[in-house]
Parts: sequence; structure tokens; C-alpha cells
Amino acid sequence: SAVDSFNGRSITVFIGNKPYEVPTGPINLRAVFGQGVLLVDQFGQQVPVNEWGVTLQGLQHGAFYYL
Repeated sequence: SAVDSFNGRSITVFIGNKPYEVPTGPINLRAVFGQGVLLVDQFGQQVPVNEWGVTLQGLQHGAFYYL
């Protein structure tokens, strides 16, 4: 699936105030949320992704993000 973890572990993050379990490593935002989605962290910074929509780093446990 789009949120399979590289090491089998997951963390909880909040996206739009809704909890999501995501892998500890990079995730495919395009596969999970659709084409053209931007994810912004709680500080207003865009979460960087590659050309396939995969985050360059894992998300932070307990952090808030917005689409």
C-alpha cells in the first residue's frame, strides 16, 4: 500500500486535526491524498517531496500537518 513502512513501524501524525498512522520513513503523498496535494507543517513550511510525490523525509510523530 501507499503507506507501507520500510521497517514495519508507524507513527501518528495529525493532518487537518485528524489522526493518521503513517510509516516512520518517507510516504507517497500522491498515492494517499491524490495528485497535486501539498502538505504543510505546523510552522507553515511545505513538506518537500520528489517528482513522484514521495516525501524526502519521514513525518514527525505527534506533529500537525495541513493539506
